[in-house]
Amino acid sequence: MKWMIFLRPYVLLFLIVIVILSVGYYDKLYADNFTNANLTDCLQIALQNNINIKMAMEDVNAASLNLKITKGSNSIQVNGTVQTVEILKSEAVNSSFNVPGKDTLIGLFVGASASYKLYDANKDNYERLRILEYNNVALTAMKVKNTVVRDVKIAFYQLAFAKKKSELLEKLIKSFEIKFANVEQLFKNGQRTMLDISRAQVDLTNAQLNYQRAQNEVAVAKSKLLSLMGIQIDNFDINVTDFDVDSTINEIPYNLEELLEIALQYSFDIKSAEINQEIAKTQIDIEKDRRFPIINIIASLGYENRAIQNGAFTESLSDRDNWKPTMHAGISASFPIFTSGVLSSSIDRAAVSFNKALYNSKTAGDTLSGNIKSYYTTLKDIKLQLDISRQLIENARKYLELVQKNYDRGIITQNELQDAELNYINVTIDYIKILTDYYINYNQLISLLCVDETILFSKGVDAK
Repeated sequence: MKWMIFLRPYVLLFLIVIVILSVGYYDKLYADNFTNANLTDCLQIALQNNINIKMAMEDVNAASLNLKITKGSNSIQVNGTVQTVEILKSEAVNSSFNVPGKDTLIGLFVGASASYKLYDANKDNYERLRILEYNNVALTAMKVKNTVVRDVKIAFYQLAFAKKKSELLEKLIKSFEIKFANVEQLFKNGQRTMLDISRAQVDLTNAQLNYQRAQNEVAVAKSKLLSLMGIQIDNFDINVTDFDVDSTINEIPYNLEELLEIALQYSFDIKSAEINQEIAKTQIDIEKDRRFPIINIIASLGYENRAIQNGAFTESLSDRDNWKPTMHAGISASFPIFTSGVLSSSIDRAAVSFNKALYNSKTAGDTLSGNIKSYYTTLKDIKLQLDISRQLIENARKYLELVQKNYDRGIITQNELQDAELNYINVTIDYIKILTDYYINYNQLISLLCVDETILFSKGVDAK
């Protein structure tokens, strides 16, 4: 954790600047050249165009500037100065009590003044606070990016599965159309009743309705994906043909205990909660160190006009002989003597914030663990459903092959063959639905770990 707290932000800032500068270029590149993007393309476009990522990067820039401002305020400050000055009259030198205006002359100083904090107990505290805030904002930006990657993957898989489902439902419509035509012909021959025709018509209508719903799912999934990518191009197509829905699903190569350990080490929420604790500690130090004096070195160099009060104002300013070069230097110190309880109350308030940070850290850990356990258990349940569904598909396929052979021999009717085909399509559609749920929960779980999927599956993560 110390590397995150005390990490100087320049390296990270450099990388962020590179990303920002490349956003505009890649935006034009992808918009002009991509009309059929695969998953990798979708992720690249989203990382470059997504508005939430861009906003998060602006927050990082703002935090970096705040750090620069704090560092600059602790360095020498030089300002142009125009101010009135008082000069003690010669006859009032020995007076024990001097009245401004009566015992003093009013003059005017024009020049440059410089100040430098010789001692401020909070000087390092303020810089530390800005570094912690910068790291926290950088973590937030990483979390936003992680969320976008997760949502793009889920939207892409939903689109792929919706298209596959739509294709199967289209086949289902054609099968029901053939079945309805056959029943209608058999009815005319007196071999089927009106109830059979009505049932075939209902089946066909339901298939058409389900197909329309599937088409809507495709449109919604595509719209969501394009929105995440920051694309507003009507003819921008997504290529899901390379995604094999029948391929072996990805299984996480870690048990539950290892997943919990990985998440506690790498989770952005956990790291952010830890940084918030450090911020609260630093704020306590700041409030406590307000009890110490602030010592400044002050110096000024310029010209002083001491004759303003003795003559006409305009004439005094315009007379060059009245302006004499001068230099002032000194030290100023300020420290609290009586604050009516403000200082002690501020310390107590900072302590309350620290306690809340501890509670939030505990809550973040509990929430993370609970979500991981939930997704892990859900994936195990869905995995069992997928195994059963695959077996159903295999049984339906074998049954369809058997029925096809019997139909070719003239043993069974075409309606029986179509029923077998419909059964095979239906169990395949159910499999697609279960597979969609698996990929959604799978990517939700992966995103909680805050580790790149390639590294995760290479077992390159220390889960100890």
